[in-house]
Order: sequence, then C-alpha cells, then structure tokens
Amino acid sequence: EKVAHGPFFRAIWPHRAITPIDGWYEWVDEGGPKKQPYYIRRRDGQPALCASIGQFTGNEHDGFVIITADAQGGLVDVHDRRPVVLEPELAREWIAAGMPSEHAEQMVLNLGEPSEAFEWYKVSTTVGNVRNQGPELIAPLQ
Repeated sequence: EKVAHGPFFRAIWPHRAITPIDGWYEWVDEGGPKKQPYYIRRRDGQPALCASIGQFTGNEHDGFVIITADAQGGLVDVHDRRPVVLEPELAREWIAAGMPSEHAEQMVLNLGEPSEAFEWYKVSTTVGNVRNQGPELIAPLQ
C-alpha cells in the first residue's frame, strides 16, 4: 500500500490538517433498484478525526482531501476504502509542525483506527437527495 505521490499531492503533503466528522455514507449494490446507503460512525460516538492534507493560501485553488486507506474487517462489506481516522494523541502528532513527511506517511499507512472502532447500518435512501436534510438521515432503518 502507498500514499498518493502525484504532483498535486507532493505539493500539499507537508500541509497536514485534521478534519473532524460525525460519520460518512457509503452506498452498496445489494441487487435492488437503488444502491443501499449505509451510515458509518465511531462506535463510541466521538468525532472521527480524519487525517487530511491541503493547501490554504487564500486563492481559488485552495482545498483539502481526506486521506483514505484500504478498508479492513467488516467495513470491506460496505466499501473498499475508508478515511484514515486517528486517535486524539496521534491527531495532535499528525498536525505538529516539523514532523517529517516520511513519518506522517507511515502514520496513515499503519496507525489508523481499526474497523472495530466503527459501526455501520442501513439508512433511508432519502440521503441520496441533497435537498433532504435532518437527523432522520442517519437513523437506522427499522
């Protein structure tokens, strides 16, 4: 496994950030007329601290990406990739000034939270429409 090293990524790799998220959605083809959405979140209810890289200079080309890795364990059944989520101590280390890029790369390759740290469940297909908003979009299907 390797981390992206294209020209864009090389330029922003030294600019590390943490993107906190409550969870994310993945869609699975289960043979029905529509793909089934799943909501994935930390099992302990805490925010997921996602390793990110980006560029923030004040121009229109600024932005960031959340680093992903191969899914492991039961998460493979939902999607083949997952965000790299770091424990709080590692998240602080990730954004520390002066950390060599080689060390940061090894962190995202080897130290992300395991699949056991997460739970996932089916949610309504209404999440597929950006006009739909509200807490019901993360409610488990009954």
